[in-house]
Amino acid sequence: MTRSIINTKQKFWKNTLSFIFCYLFTSTFANAHDASSTYLANASILVTNGKTKVLFDPFFHKNFGQYQLVPEQTLKAVFAGLPPFDGIDAIIISHAHGDHFAADDVVRYLMRYPATKLIAPQQAINQVNALPEAKKIAKQLYPIELKFQQPPSSMTVDSLFVEGVRIPHAGWPQRADVENIVFRVTLKDTDKAPITVMHMGDADPDDDHYLPFKEHWQQQQTDTAFPPYWFFFSSEGNYILDELINAKQHTGVHVPTVVPDKLKATGKDYFSVSGDTREIKVSTIE
Repeated sequence: MTRSIINTKQKFWKNTLSFIFCYLFTSTFANAHDASSTYLANASILVTNGKTKVLFDPFFHKNFGQYQLVPEQTLKAVFAGLPPFDGIDAIIISHAHGDHFAADDVVRYLMRYPATKLIAPQQAINQVNALPEAKKIAKQLYPIELKFQQPPSSMTVDSLFVEGVRIPHAGWPQRADVENIVFRVTLKDTDKAPITVMHMGDADPDDDHYLPFKEHWQQQQTDTAFPPYWFFFSSEGNYILDELINAKQHTGVHVPTVVPDKLKATGKDYFSVSGDTREIKVSTIE
């Protein structure tokens, strides 16, 4: 009798705490249902346009002692498909570094959600294919293989139009072998106007890398670009953002856990707190 009462109380508090957690978590991300971006950690962002949703660089294990890891409760919510992480159309990976990409988590997620696609550089796809479960998700994989200075690639994946340009990793030319892809992605939704975002990974802020693709950038305006924060520190980086890539607004990512005073002093917009959101203002269609 006493044991039954204790078990009942334990179930009550367990269910109550679960309800409170779900309420608080979904409330934290409450603004992420229309055209918006939501910050997870480092360069990890959820972009939503109505029912169309993309996760950039969501799974990684390394922080190199200075960058934010995705909070455990957020990871649990992503894998559980709790709003706003329900109905993810695609995971897009900028490059296969440990603070942006973990093949094991990506495979685990794709096996759980067979409608979700993975769009990633070939180097990341190779890591996925090296895992024993890879055959089960083969139809969900969309690799992009681009050499340095090769023309941009494009593909249509369900309700997404995805364009990629290989831009060298920061620190060029030391990491010339890294397939860092700047993705410009247009998210279409049946009930809303399309939005276009740009995720730049760990791109190098040298305008020589961008000028050869000036025509490409001008063909489509980007509603919001997500550059690594170091673009804000140089005249070249700001020139790329303000003049070359044809983006209306920018929100910096890859910000260290301790936000640099230099970054604060720029007055630029950036993500540094997990769960923060930004509205994505849609370009006027003529």
